Amino acid sequence: MLQRAVASFHPRSQPWGTRAAYRRELVASSTFPAAVAMLEGGVVGVMAKTVFDVSNLGFATIAAAPMFANLTSLFWTRAARGRRKPAFVAAVMAALLLLVAAVGLLPTEGWGPAGLVVAVVVGRCLLAGMIAIRSAIWRMNYPRTVRARVTGKLVVIATLLLGAVPLLVGPLIDWQPGLFRAVYPAAALVGACAVFAFLGMRVRQEPQLLRSETAPPDDRDTAPRQPDGRRHTLVSVLRHDRHFRAYMTWQFVAGVCNMMGNTAFLLFVIDAVEHRDDANTLGMLLGTTVPLAVTTATVPLWSRLLDGTHIARYRVFHGLTWILGQSSCYLAAATGQLWLFFLPMALRGVMQGGGVIAWQLGHNDFADRRLAALYMGIHQTLTGLRGAFAPFLGVLLLAGWGPATLPGTGHT
Repeated sequence: MLQRAVASFHPRSQPWGTRAAYRRELVASSTFPAAVAMLEGGVVGVMAKTVFDVSNLGFATIAAAPMFANLTSLFWTRAARGRRKPAFVAAVMAALLLLVAAVGLLPTEGWGPAGLVVAVVVGRCLLAGMIAIRSAIWRMNYPRTVRARVTGKLVVIATLLLGAVPLLVGPLIDWQPGLFRAVYPAAALVGACAVFAFLGMRVRQEPQLLRSETAPPDDRDTAPRQPDGRRHTLVSVLRHDRHFRAYMTWQFVAGVCNMMGNTAFLLFVIDAVEHRDDANTLGMLLGTTVPLAVTTATVPLWSRLLDGTHIARYRVFHGLTWILGQSSCYLAAATGQLWLFFLPMALRGVMQGGGVIAWQLGHNDFADRRLAALYMGIHQTLTGLRGAFAPFLGVLLLAGWGPATLPGTGHT
């Protein structure tokens, strides 16, 4: 059974028409996450507290960066219009890798903590651009009936690497905090393989896609337009597509609650373990490795569900895991028992397993293929809007409770 599962990731096991693109994305998914992991909140957030001693506001900014960076998505959509998508993604990847490598040069005092926060924010903005454009590539290269399963395999590999990196980085920084100066450039070097993989990638029907993005209003191949002939925008799509508008509305409400709770609980966990000799190892294990390990295990299940279910119905089932996850965060925080911290982090992995696929593909159930990038940009922008305040509100509410001694630790 294990052998069959591993073999299912081989390009020969994919539908014939998807193999060439899948092979290159397989290389990217096996290397680029090594660099991305260094910007994950559960990694850099822990290091920001233990090595750089950032403030709670700085921590909230780092934790919120993946969310509010999505505000740049429409910029990326416009910037990539009429340009070859794989080459554009490769250029964004290269810029992100340079930024990751530069973190190794930051001082741990003075302007260093602020520089770390800025580096994370800029890096997450670059990653948001890569995700926005890659979604359009997936739309063109992988048919709807197999898209979630094929991309789900890429997500599983990337998630495994994202979860494995902290197991190496945490102990190294616990042993010698200054080793981050070597770890960050090394991660960027590994990620460079992904740049070359994307540079050689082909996108099915890309000439037609590029023409539809740049054609004048009277061109028959152009994307659908508003009644007055103008191109669709964020506002016009939400005004005319009532089903997508309803979907985005309820995603916004649920997402605000999720972002508040997840950010506050991660800060609670880091504060609880910060006094330990293995603070980086335990913090990264809880904040990144545990949820991502569960994410890896559940992505195939969520992928099969999404391939056969409209995204609106899918989100009903997925939303139930959010409720369980947030409830377990409260239980763990109320008791302060360290062993209980693993439960909400595992449930967060279940949530992420369903969310990582639905977030990148769900808009396709509403969008014309020629407007797929715009719909993804709208989804990212609204995610960014809630990310601009929800994580900060969660940290503010937690900090407003005042100091409290955690049972069994004596830590305040």
